[in-house]
Amino acid sequence: MARHFSDHEKQLIKKRLLIEGKKLFEKFGVRKTSIDKIVEKVGIAKGSFYNFYTSKESLVYNLIMDIEVQMHKEEMDNLHEFLMKYEFPEALKFTVLKSLSYMDKEPLLHIHNDPQLLYEIWTKLGEEEKERGALQDQNRVMDFIDKAKQMGYVLTVSDEVFNASLMSLFMIYVNQNMIGRSGQEALELIMKSTFDSLFIKGENGGI
Repeated sequence: MARHFSDHEKQLIKKRLLIEGKKLFEKFGVRKTSIDKIVEKVGIAKGSFYNFYTSKESLVYNLIMDIEVQMHKEEMDNLHEFLMKYEFPEALKFTVLKSLSYMDKEPLLHIHNDPQLLYEIWTKLGEEEKERGALQDQNRVMDFIDKAKQMGYVLTVSDEVFNASLMSLFMIYVNQNMIGRSGQEALELIMKSTFDSLFIKGENGGI
């Protein structure tokens, strides 16, 4: 039987689960990391794990969501800096390019390279977790759109199409190794063309 924890203990344990889980997932991969290994590192009973997460996949997903929250904070700071030198579409291009480099320092984001694993994680999530991901995506898109408006630009397509465009650019980035040495240059050209089309100066043409 899982023991009862105080609110303070719950906060500490959840933090430890995130820290130790992240280390194990990065070292052994998601499939080879068991809940048993995680609770052993944290020092709690296996039954207690389910006071915090419904599954191993739930823990992985929440780790990724936390990484993306931090990524977006840095993203908006970077966008502010780039806007001091460039017009909005160009500034957004450099901002997104810099954000994509998170793939190089956050191994968990490489899960996006494995569609089967993504599907396995998604099927184990509760509705609240799925809603969290959708809300984070929406907030990211709206932050970009709001900043564009401040700079005198309007979006020429729907929010959903803009979000899909960002996701498409991400998928191109994670599959650069299939393109070859010119992949980075090609990605920058695609991004420039995309953002120049998605955002135009003035009020005409916006959704």
